[in-house]
Amino acid sequence: MNGVDIMNRLQEMSHGWYRPSPGSIYPLLEQLEREGLIAKNKDGKFELTSAYGEQVGVGGDLASAMSTMESNASYLEDILRSDRGRLSKSKERVGKLASRLEALRAALQEESAK
Repeated sequence: MNGVDIMNRLQEMSHGWYRPSPGSIYPLLEQLEREGLIAKNKDGKFELTSAYGEQVGVGGDLASAMSTMESNASYLEDILRSDRGRLSKSKERVGKLASRLEALRAALQEESAK
């Protein structure tokens, strides 16, 4: 994505509650590029580098992925308690995610029963 794409995506992900300014996104992108964590393509879009993957443990860090999912579930639970209407807009997405997680759980149970 490029900077504008990132700003739009963040606004979309927050359901319009947050839209970063160019003054916050572009300096951050420049810093990440200087650190070698992202690289700018010929088309002006940024992509994560292998250095990023190594630094954050992407690819093989199952414990980190599980921890992130648990944190996200806690965040959604907090929203449910404080602003139920805000979360109800995502009811369908929560249902789809729950179905996917249930399918993973079922597959693991089948595997352990063998």
